[in-house]
Amino acid sequence: MIDIKWPFSTHADFDGQKLAERLFQLIIILFASIGFFGAYVLQQFSIAVYSVLFGAFISVLFILPPWPIYRKNPIEWQTDMNSSKENKNNSSGNSSKKDVR
Repeated sequence: MIDIKWPFSTHADFDGQKLAERLFQLIIILFASIGFFGAYVLQQFSIAVYSVLFGAFISVLFILPPWPIYRKNPIEWQTDMNSSKENKNNSSGNSSKKDVR
């Protein structure tokens, strides 16, 4: 597999994913309701369709790029307990006695 090093961060944390989902829903519902009422008043169904498509385009611009707002709460991973035990065993000089199960 090809490992590409990007010049910018491409991840989002869990809170950022939640925020992106809420923004997506808000934008789509807002444009759909505006399009629905505008189409009802003007009796033109294409206005509703174009409004929803425009809302989808706007939401893609806000949601898809890895904006820094989606990375405010980075994940703090715990260390592996097995590797920390092995490091303690190796540092204490008991490397010849390993626990084999």
